[in-house]
Amino acid sequence: NNISQIYDAKGDYETALKYLQQSLKITQQIGDKSGEGTTLNNLSQIYDAKGDYETALKYLQQSLKIRQQIGDKRGMIATLHNMAHIAKQNEDFQQAIDSFSQALQLAQETQRPYDIFDELRDLGILLCQLGNKEQGLPLLQQAHRLGQQVSIPGTEDIAQYIAHFSGSGTAQNIKP
Repeated sequence: NNISQIYDAKGDYETALKYLQQSLKITQQIGDKSGEGTTLNNLSQIYDAKGDYETALKYLQQSLKIRQQIGDKRGMIATLHNMAHIAKQNEDFQQAIDSFSQALQLAQETQRPYDIFDELRDLGILLCQLGNKEQGLPLLQQAHRLGQQVSIPGTEDIAQYIAHFSGSGTAQNIKP
């Protein structure tokens, strides 16, 4: 699994896939459900990077099912987050909103500040991009406050989004 990440970072997706397929086979053989869920999620990211969103989504659905079965909330957050991004890329905005919302709920249940920050930010941006600033801006403001409280990298970018969407500044290349 870790070796595949090196090849993924280098853009060598075929080699990354080879290692991930080996990892998936091993995790399934030894009954490591957590590892299987993680590997399926990682496989999805390779297909996402290749632009094969249908295959990526299939792996994410398998990952989510396993993570739900074993009660892996942290893994469910990551999987739902990735599913939301694929839905957004496919312009299935309602599905993206639903997946981000589910991930946010789980992040709040687990009280993981970085996960809460990510979901507030991405859901807030999407809602604002779709013209629903009444719901999106408060989420961005919550993300900004949380990011400042626990010193999360990227918090300063949230201020630009807030300024842009509230009409008091600009943020570049903001589109759904």
